[in-house]
Amino acid sequence: MVTKEQLDKAHQDKEAAEKVIQQYNKERAEEFEQRLKNNPIFTDEELVYSESALCPCGHGLAYPKNCGPFHYWDCSAILKGVANDEVKHTAQLPFTFYAIRAEGENPSSILTTRAVFKPKSCQPK
Repeated sequence: MVTKEQLDKAHQDKEAAEKVIQQYNKERAEEFEQRLKNNPIFTDEELVYSESALCPCGHGLAYPKNCGPFHYWDCSAILKGVANDEVKHTAQLPFTFYAIRAEGENPSSILTTRAVFKPKSCQPK
């Protein structure tokens, strides 16, 4: 049987763990925001590409690794700084409103769509 002391200790441990998790997430978010301020251009290796979604310009949708849960899908050409401003691009698609699969999320699609939208230079050899 669980004692009152054990329960109280568990609650204290949970609160301490939550504080550490919140601090960790805050620090990662601050690092990412600083990265965006210092250099908003990403390399292919820094991006996670969608499994099958494309921007109207023809580039795959992507998001930066380490961006956090409140970020969005965007045109990979925009994220890499090579977008043509004369063509239409998709609006930013927040994670909270859009369910787009990233490459590798769907095991059944590995043989058919794996790395289709990722540039050839980033694909495994």
